[in-house]
Amino acid sequence: MKKWLRRILKWAGLLLLAGVAFTLAFRFLYARDFKDSPFDMDKHAQVYLPWDSALADGVLTHEEVAIHYAPVIDQAVNVLLSGGGRGDFITAVDYDGDVSCLNNWENLLSGDLSAVVYYSVQETDTHYFVGYYFYHPRDDAEIWLDRHENDLEGVMLAIPKSDDGFCDPEYMYTQGHGNLYFCFGEEESGADAVLGGERMLNGSTFGGTISLEAGCPHLYISPNGTLQNCGHSVSPAEWHIPYWSVGDSGVRYVYGGEARKPLFWNGPFENNPCAYELRPLEALWVFRNGPYDGTGVFGSYGAFDGDNWGEDKANPPWAWRNKIIYGFGGSFLSDPAWTFNHAIAGANLSAAYTVNPYAEWRISDIRAAIPVTVYASEVTLHLICDGWEFSNPAWFTLTAVENGFYDVSVGGQDALWIAAPESTTWRFEVRDAEGKLLTICAVGFTAEYRTE
Repeated sequence: MKKWLRRILKWAGLLLLAGVAFTLAFRFLYARDFKDSPFDMDKHAQVYLPWDSALADGVLTHEEVAIHYAPVIDQAVNVLLSGGGRGDFITAVDYDGDVSCLNNWENLLSGDLSAVVYYSVQETDTHYFVGYYFYHPRDDAEIWLDRHENDLEGVMLAIPKSDDGFCDPEYMYTQGHGNLYFCFGEEESGADAVLGGERMLNGSTFGGTISLEAGCPHLYISPNGTLQNCGHSVSPAEWHIPYWSVGDSGVRYVYGGEARKPLFWNGPFENNPCAYELRPLEALWVFRNGPYDGTGVFGSYGAFDGDNWGEDKANPPWAWRNKIIYGFGGSFLSDPAWTFNHAIAGANLSAAYTVNPYAEWRISDIRAAIPVTVYASEVTLHLICDGWEFSNPAWFTLTAVENGFYDVSVGGQDALWIAAPESTTWRFEVRDAEGKLLTICAVGFTAEYRTE
């Protein structure tokens, strides 16, 4: 009996050693790309754009704003999934040489995975709103239900304007799996109320304080996998929870002015730098209206075209909203001032946009007619369009004018800015406290589609 037990233990030990050796060899071979060796560190150095250089020609362009705040990105890599971890690489939507997204899952090992980050810039009279978007060909996982073709996540920064130089970001929200997480800049983070999340409105989620690296946001993107802290969700670098099988291992992407491929992606982030280039979001925005015939980027207005592990399961930022608690279609991108103001008490960001190319519809001049037999304080307004319903008791505020007519403000703003197709049809409904439609009430409004 003892002899058999010794044999069993011996073989178990040998199998364990073989497993460890295989795992180490796998990680070594699949966490580096020998085709582009030797590694030239200078080609992956971060490029900074200071204020004086940006204003050398007297004009501050949106591209220069995006370059100055271009984030440092720690991308965790799960080498046990998607071609030794390559499914976690940040790249361009057309990384495989065509704009069709129906083959992006299949082309992972043959496409050019050089690093590309998309950006957007909007302006009000007081702030820049700068977005950065990170595309991955695969959202992969150990459990097939968590998989889908194409994946895009991102962040939005609210940055005060100044004539004296670049300011640090005041607020930031990040996107992951349809949820938004709200973060505070250093000046906003000192109060205990902030750290406790007490400034969060409408059930919104506190996401931490903004980590900065030489004035640039320092972000963490989780790897492919099957748990909450995975699937390419974005968070401040100092507030992330490492994925259990990866830890703090992966690639550190930095803006370098040109797109390069990771050469190493096993070990600490700082040991594996990779330069990325910035591309304007317009490169994707121009495809939003189709064609939806399998040859383009999108399968519909608000979804990437994909057929692996489900159809069209990834969304562009003009379809992002906080699906759990509030938000109208595309509010992440179409109206960032609204999104911040309705999530953070005291944010009070101006919504007087001077530049906002991503809001196609402007809903304004809202006026309600409510008979005196109905108590205005007990009704709610609901904006309906093509199956979507935008409603929240805090959104639409009635102010009596005369004879049963009420002016309607939209969360303190005079209009809603919404991303939606030109063919969208809109209507308002007035409902009582029990949700019953009140047909004796009416709402007039202006819905303007902007073609520029």
